[in-house]
Amino acid sequence: KVVSNYAKENFKAFKLVDYDDFAKQWVGQRWNQTGMVHCNFYHSLQTGVVIMGDAAHATSPSIGMGMNTALRDAQVFSEILKESKDDLTMALPAFSEARVKEGNALSDLAMHLYCMDKKQQTKETVHMILR
Repeated sequence: KVVSNYAKENFKAFKLVDYDDFAKQWVGQRWNQTGMVHCNFYHSLQTGVVIMGDAAHATSPSIGMGMNTALRDAQVFSEILKESKDDLTMALPAFSEARVKEGNALSDLAMHLYCMDKKQQTKETVHMILR
């Protein structure tokens, strides 16, 4: 309940459908697991907020695309702001339209490239450490 209440009180940009489920997943996640984010939109007109980078599409670091995608988010948002003459009511939805598909594709790619076999994961981790 503490995590659920904290999220309700402090994360105002987007309303969650089920804060208790979010809290359960957050608390139940093992410390060494990589979280993945899959969003339908990257903005809130109500609060005038846009998310990008890992906030919008966090993935496994193993594919090495996080920084590149975050920089591309920033570049696209800058271009959209110029085109819209800094009108956030136009720019924020346009940013989501332009970037959500690529962000979700990145998350899907990371998921499908990740090996779910614990033995193979351990073997690969040891291999990466030793080389």
